[in-house]
Amino acid sequence: SSGINAEYGVKRSGSNTNSNAELKRLQAELTDMTLTVEGIEKERDFYFGKLRTIEELCQDKEGDETHAEFIATLLEILYATEEGFGGPGDELDGEEEEEQEEY
Repeated sequence: SSGINAEYGVKRSGSNTNSNAELKRLQAELTDMTLTVEGIEKERDFYFGKLRTIEELCQDKEGDETHAEFIATLLEILYATEEGFGGPGDELDGEEEEEQEEY
C-alpha cells in the first residue's frame, strides 16, 4: 500500500510488514550504537581520571630536583597534542598555543 503520510509528507513504498521490520532493525541499530557510545564515554572518563591523577602528582613534585627531568618529561607527554586534534574548548589563538607548547 503506497501513499503519502500526511503528517510528514513521506511517500511510503512497500508493505507495513517491511516498514515495521525496517523500523525494528533501525531501533536495534540505534540501541547498539547508544550502548557503544556509552561504553566509549565510560572508558574515556576512566582513563582521563587516571591521567588527571598523574598530572596532579607531577605538578605536586615539579619543584623536586631529585626527579625533575622525569617529571618534566611526563608533563611534556601529558600536554602534547597532535596536529588537528584537540578536545572541546581547545580553540586557542596563535599566541596561547605558543605558550602552551613551551610546557
